[in-house]
Amino acid sequence: MIITIGICGYTGRMGQAIAEIIQSHPNTCLVGGITRSEISPPKSYEEREVLITNQPEHIISKCDVIIDFSHATATANFAQIAAEEGKPFMCGTTGLSENTQAVLKKVSATIPVLYASNTSLSLIVVKRIARLTAEILKDYDYDVSILERHHRWKKDAPSGTALTLGESVEAGNGGKHPVSYASVRSGAIVGEHEILFGGNGEYINIQHTVTDRRVFARGAVEAAMWLSKQKPGFYTMDDVLSA
Repeated sequence: MIITIGICGYTGRMGQAIAEIIQSHPNTCLVGGITRSEISPPKSYEEREVLITNQPEHIISKCDVIIDFSHATATANFAQIAAEEGKPFMCGTTGLSENTQAVLKKVSATIPVLYASNTSLSLIVVKRIARLTAEILKDYDYDVSILERHHRWKKDAPSGTALTLGESVEAGNGGKHPVSYASVRSGAIVGEHEILFGGNGEYINIQHTVTDRRVFARGAVEAAMWLSKQKPGFYTMDDVLSA
């Protein structure tokens, strides 16, 4: 069965990487991509036989599932259109406001929604290790710090992934040891995260490093394919790997 996919944020770095993965995957077909809505006048055109448009309903109505890697200010609108069209919505856009997060939760009552600040499958393993470590050490004297490094163009800090890792740590230790964060923006670093459990005379360092952006693209496509078969609800990458 071929799953048809539309991309919000098609012209961005992640959008282009996802398009490449979709077009090379034997079980997926790229319907088209959505560009910035503020482009005027509204227009559509074809690029490599793929429909590109700033009119989201033209893409969303034609595909089985949507992948959103656009901009934090655009995600809520795309999610609402997806809900109107009854299409599953996989979102990897970071830096979402509380209002946009609330919109994703609301529309998940009628369509499947998956939100992931990081679509790397191996990061799910790191999250589970971090939670287990925090749980084991919760009654001992350990400080917990998360350092994240990204390219100079990334705007949100701490990264969404760092905050997600912090949530895993605090879920493990029950909030007994709050997490501190540090961010570095430099060069073209794709993504690096370190979780440091610092004790007296010893420390544990859990690290996750991505060297190729296609890791996120592959994870996003796998998540979208999985989501296209789910019932309405709110999902995460943990659900994908647990399936």
